[in-house]
Amino acid sequence: MKAMLSNHLFRQQIHQLMPINAAYWSFTLRGLVDLPLFLSYNDILAFPSVEMPCTIGCIGSPADASLMSSAIWHGVSFQTLLDEVTVHTTARYANFYAADGYATSFSIDKLPGAVLAYSINGERLSQEHGFPARLIVPGLYGYKMPKWIQRVELAADPIIGLWEQRGWSAVGEVQTTSAIFSPRHLETVSGTIIFSGIAYAGNRAITNVEISIDEGNWMPVPFQQENAGHWAQWSIDWTPYTPGDYEVSVRATDDTGFTQSGNSPVFPNGSTAIHNIIVRAIG
Repeated sequence: MKAMLSNHLFRQQIHQLMPINAAYWSFTLRGLVDLPLFLSYNDILAFPSVEMPCTIGCIGSPADASLMSSAIWHGVSFQTLLDEVTVHTTARYANFYAADGYATSFSIDKLPGAVLAYSINGERLSQEHGFPARLIVPGLYGYKMPKWIQRVELAADPIIGLWEQRGWSAVGEVQTTSAIFSPRHLETVSGTIIFSGIAYAGNRAITNVEISIDEGNWMPVPFQQENAGHWAQWSIDWTPYTPGDYEVSVRATDDTGFTQSGNSPVFPNGSTAIHNIIVRAIG
């Protein structure tokens, strides 16, 4: 299943960021800790690594999930890094700063589940994807996962990041969504049609995926999900009754019992809108 790999809305700063030489790069964990942690690139690589399948979506992604993708990330668990320092009880937020000037923050209770990633799908991060290291946090939108990360400061108060200043959610929690990846909208098809797509609810597991044809009854479809931080993939065969245009919709339910319904604005929290397509069956 193909989708655009994007960790947040594309920033113009990438054109200004010179390639980072890992020999001169360092990562710092500081703030409300007893002793700051300063690490080189080789120090990061020397820590035990973890593997994390994780879906990343842009908060501005439309219902078709065109700004969403999944990958296998490798890196250092932030819990491992936190074990190297003594965190003060007054620390409530983790504030992140990247080499291109980007900054964001989130509640410190999400930090143990994060990964300081240095490879994607078995290959070292490219400059585009955040080399030398980037943040991966299951359940949050991409703008909460800085590329080219340089330091984390644990603090009593959050900073107000670039997109948060523009009114986007300060929390950045992924909303429940689903999409049809195949066939494409207005695609001409014949014979038995294989509908397939994804469903994703951040750290909440997908419990049900359903499709509807021409606003008919919702029908459950088979799906598979490796873990809650990774999108579920679904697929079902369907044979049209007669040639013609058919409207196909998909919706998902997560483990809190929430089910997508109707339309939902993207701003400011991300959309839960139902995805619809038209397919043209020719018999």
